[in-house]
Parts: sequence; structure tokens; C-alpha cells
Amino acid sequence: MPAGSIKRVAADLKALPRQFWMLAAGIFVYLIGVEMTYPYETLYLNGELGVSMTTLGMILGVSLLATLPLQVAGGALCDKVGRRPVLIVAILGSMTLYIGLGLTRDLLVIVVLIVVEAAFGWAQFITASNAMIADVTTTGQRAEAFSVSRVALNAGIAIGPLIALPLLAADPSYRLNFFASGLVCGAFLVLVLAGVRETRPATVEAVSVAAAFRGYGAVVRDRTMVAFCLITLLPLYAFGQIWATMPVMLSDLHGVDARRWSVAMVVYGISMVILQYPVIRVLGDGDHMVLMSLSCVAMGVGVGVAAFVPWPATLACIVSIALGIVLLLPIASTVVSRLAPVDLRGRYMGMWTMVYMGGYALGPLLGGWALDRLGGHAAFAVVAAACLAGALLFPLLRRGVRGRTAAAAQTEAEEALGAGLLGERPEQAV
Repeated sequence: MPAGSIKRVAADLKALPRQFWMLAAGIFVYLIGVEMTYPYETLYLNGELGVSMTTLGMILGVSLLATLPLQVAGGALCDKVGRRPVLIVAILGSMTLYIGLGLTRDLLVIVVLIVVEAAFGWAQFITASNAMIADVTTTGQRAEAFSVSRVALNAGIAIGPLIALPLLAADPSYRLNFFASGLVCGAFLVLVLAGVRETRPATVEAVSVAAAFRGYGAVVRDRTMVAFCLITLLPLYAFGQIWATMPVMLSDLHGVDARRWSVAMVVYGISMVILQYPVIRVLGDGDHMVLMSLSCVAMGVGVGVAAFVPWPATLACIVSIALGIVLLLPIASTVVSRLAPVDLRGRYMGMWTMVYMGGYALGPLLGGWALDRLGGHAAFAVVAAACLAGALLFPLLRRGVRGRTAAAAQTEAEEALGAGLLGERPEQAV
């Protein structure tokens, strides 16, 4: 890379505020804890406890869908009480699941733990952290900031399974993994309590809870936002297979055991770390709907082909999936942040989280049933077809999204100028 380009990259990264970097560090720690357990949950429930994939899909899918109203509440509370309290609740929700899995083998108790995490854990983390990143960055910085946060997240994804490997060797029952995951997530909680401050903009009026929920009316009347969310359900359905049905499919068809799956997850995490920032740095200012289409193609090819090729060719499919996620999640978060008015940012992010988790829930809910009824080949061919349908639909939104993005940038520039005229730096308003 030329010296001038390196200097520009360094300057852009340096311009991101300290609170963003503090949050990114916490995301890295949190994902190490999550990925020490999450990729193995279905293998544990299916292999150790004998839960069928149809039942497992129902447990995971229904729990996610049943708790979607709480994602709406999470977005409203982000605007009502702030992002930081919601983030703290999210960490506690994840810790409850992982420590609980280490303490019990009772399936009914495990189902309750899964529901608790679905309601208060990962999904609330997405809403709160996305809103925080949007709060502390400008419109022009957001694609890059979301990309950097994904680098931190993906580094955790790569390191978590690496730490899990010796723990699995020492304790094949998974219990040691579960306890260790809870402790690492606890380290993120300490970091948030000690170093992450509230970022809700001072310009956002503290409204009543009822008014916070009524604000969702504006979100659902936003036709561009609704259309974007509906189309994004298609690649999210594929994304929901990766940690739920895909390891079981690979085990059934190609003999990929827990240790090989750990290797695949390490390759996935490393690929994401390597690709995330350069890809978004080069392509992030391009047409976001075209980039969403490209993400669908990469995911569809990776997920679809994985059912038909033996190990270790599976790893090439994992890299293709990683490229799709590299584009999908930061670009989608950027689009939502640009569609959202400042005073509704938490609720727009809450809606995006609801769609994200809803689409993700369809993975195990329908995928588990399809895997049992249709077999791995046919079930994953359907997943690939869903991705390709998304690739065809996203370009239809280009005009609407482009117009809204330009208007949002102009409004933000005017607000920043107004803050400057009052003698306040724009970043101090958060």
C-alpha cells in the first residue's frame, strides 16, 4: 500500500473517538466469550443430550421469535434510558446462558436459559452497541466504524474457538467451555462499568415510555426501511444456518466433528478479520444496495456448495460465507443508521435488531425441520436460493436509499454546524 494511502487510513482511524475504541475493545472481549460456546451449542444439545434437529430448531427458532417484542422494547429503552444500561443487561443475559449451561443438563432449564438469552442477551447487545457507534461517529465515518467494530468482533470469533480447542480436549462434556465463556463475558461487563460512558445524544429528549414505543409508528411507516428489512430477511435466513444447522449437516454428510468445526470457525474468524476492514475501506463508499447484493451472492454460494463438497473443501465455502458477512452486516447497519432520524435512532436500531434476530431465527426454525425432512443437500440448496433472490431484489431500493442518505448527511452537517456556533464541538453532544 502506498505511503499516502497508509497515512490516510491512519488519519481516518485516529479520527474515530476514544469511546468508539473503548467499545470496540469490549466487543472483542465479549465475542471471545460468546464464540467459546456458541458454535458448539447445537452439537452439544444434539450429540450430548440427544435432542433431534427438528426439536432443536423449534427451541432456538421459537425462543428467538417469541422474544422479538423485547427487541422493540430494547430500542425504545435505548432512547428512553440510554444505550449503556441496555448494554449491561445484554452482557448479563449472555452470562446467564453460558454459566447456566455449565450448571445443568436438564433440557427444560436449558430451554429457559435460551429464552432468557434470546430476550436479554445478544440481540440487546446489537441494538445498544449499534446505537452507540452511530452516536459517536459522523455519517461519513459510520461505514468505516461499523467495519472496524466488525474486525474486533471477528477477531473474537477467531480466538474464541482457538481457546475452546484445549478446553474441549480437557473436558469433552463442554462444561469447562461454558463456565469459561461466562467468565470472559464478565470481563466485558467490568470494562463497560469502568470505561464506557453513556452516548445518547443530548439533543434526544427523554420522553415517556409510552411515547418511546409510539415512536415505532414512524419506523413502520418508513417504506424504504420496511422494504430494506424484508429483503434482508433472505440472507439472514442463510446466516441463521451457520451456527445452528450447518455443523450438524456437515457432520452428517461429510463427517465434520466438533474439532474440525472448530478449525472451520477459526478460518471463518481469521477470514473476517483479514477481509473486513480492507473490503469496506475500498467498497464502503460504493452503492450500498449493490454491495448488499454481492453479499447475498457470496453467502449463497458458500452455504449452498458446502453441502456438496467434502472436507477440507468446506473451508473454501467458509471463506465465501465470511466475505458475504463482511459486506452484509456493516453495510446493513450503516444503511439503517442513515435512514434513522437522530431522535429515533434507538428505535430504528431496535427494528433492525428485530429483523436481524427474526431472520436469524428462521434459520434453525425452518432449517432444522428441512434438515430432518429434506436432507442436507436439498435443505441447503433452498438456503442458497433465498440468498440469490435477495441479490436480485436489493438493487430495486437504490434510488430510495440514495436519496435518504444524502438528506441525512445534509441534516447532520447542519446540526454539527449549529453545535459549533454555540461553542460546542459536535462530538461533545454525545
